[in-house]
Amino acid sequence: MSLDEVHHTYICAGYLTETWNDPRQSFTPRPGEGAVRYYQKTDVWFPLVQFDNSTEPRTVAAFTLAGSADGTLRYTEKFSVKLSTNLFLRSFPFDEQELEVYVHPFTEQTRQLVITADPESTGASHASYTPLPLWTTGPVTFRSIAGEVGEGDRAPSHVVFGIHVKRHSEYYVFRIFLPLFLMVSISWGVLWIPPSDLNSQLLISVTTVLTLVAFSVAVSNVLPPVPYLTFYDSFFLVSFFFIMLTIGEAIMVHLMHGRNRAQALKVRSLTRRLFPPAFIFTALLMAVIFLH
Repeated sequence: MSLDEVHHTYICAGYLTETWNDPRQSFTPRPGEGAVRYYQKTDVWFPLVQFDNSTEPRTVAAFTLAGSADGTLRYTEKFSVKLSTNLFLRSFPFDEQELEVYVHPFTEQTRQLVITADPESTGASHASYTPLPLWTTGPVTFRSIAGEVGEGDRAPSHVVFGIHVKRHSEYYVFRIFLPLFLMVSISWGVLWIPPSDLNSQLLISVTTVLTLVAFSVAVSNVLPPVPYLTFYDSFFLVSFFFIMLTIGEAIMVHLMHGRNRAQALKVRSLTRRLFPPAFIFTALLMAVIFLH
């Protein structure tokens, strides 16, 4: 399974099983014949289902179609399909998602089939090669609804499976959030430079701003483009604001230093104590707003 956050799609590989009873296919085993017969798709009637939110036709790698003597048939296929899904990334990168799979009868059979999910055969594999990179796969849920399959056509049964996944945030904490925090911390170094040395203060501040801009461009390819602010966006903007605030403080204190040295040193002493806790408080406030 792979997840594309840019296009809000994911590739799902798994097994689809269908079980139904068709009295026309009941039989009495012949001498030496087992209690199971195998068929081709063209040999018997079988329910056609499709994934409504697929963006490409699903690929079937292999299948079996077996019937028991009492007319019970079981169809199993191994498939791979790309599906669209709605991702809610406001709390990125501390988000959890519900990847949905919409299964309903194919158009010609919408009024003939009633689909129900089998809890015993529904689930996700826990093999080491199945999880999504940077995600933890949780339980698989399902629900039955009436689904629209065409203009005015509604399927009496439309099963929606949900695959719960949770993002591993450690990657983003150490690769993005920690470097941003260190950049802001470096910008506070100007608060310990004498107010008269404006060149050194601006050199540190402007370098930090340019580094922050270059950093944002470098990590843009791993961030989901969405039309709303995420927690990462808010943290980046807060970091940028406090760096710019430090630049403004340096210029203001330098100008004050030429007129009133004591007042300038008093303001500088205040900002040294105020800026770090103010940044931490603002970041925590953004966390409460976006991660609630």
